[in-house]
Amino acid sequence: SPEEQKQLRQKFQLPKKYILSVGTIEPRKNLLTIVKAIKTQSEVNLVVVGKETKYSKEIKIFIAENQMEHRVLFLKNVTMPELASIYHLASIFVYASQFEGFGIPIIEALFSKTPVITSTGSCFSEAGGPDSIYLPFNAVQAWSSEINQLYNDQEVRNEMAEKGHIYAQKFQDDMILENWKNIYNTFR
Repeated sequence: SPEEQKQLRQKFQLPKKYILSVGTIEPRKNLLTIVKAIKTQSEVNLVVVGKETKYSKEIKIFIAENQMEHRVLFLKNVTMPELASIYHLASIFVYASQFEGFGIPIIEALFSKTPVITSTGSCFSEAGGPDSIYLPFNAVQAWSSEINQLYNDQEVRNEMAEKGHIYAQKFQDDMILENWKNIYNTFR
């Protein structure tokens, strides 16, 4: 509800508008590319939800050296209901991972009607569908350009959100079960 979202914004001191990254903060997840991509975009705020590792220090050093502390927010102790709202409130979900077994955070973002920018390759296009944006995981300038363009275009974000939400429905439990039944029946 709007009241719950207001309380959540206050609890975590969320910016009015932000991009979101969710996942363990480790080198293969490549959060540093996102931080570098928003460095010159003073209006873009980044909210990060994920377990911190040694790699977090490297990112925080870069943030401090570039006076970005007020623009990058690391959240801790986020419950699942809170995470769902954080996804929903985000303007864009960014996922610059090098590889994954499957991109669950991408699907979570799509279910939350949050447009997705993610990496090329691996399983990302299967998880993100045809209406997400795909970039090389380490192409800082490309990430910067796409984030800036999408962040400032509400109409395109809305369109991506709606189409992504429709695509994500194929990951509903009943749809997966139906697909498994069809496969099983094909080979009976």
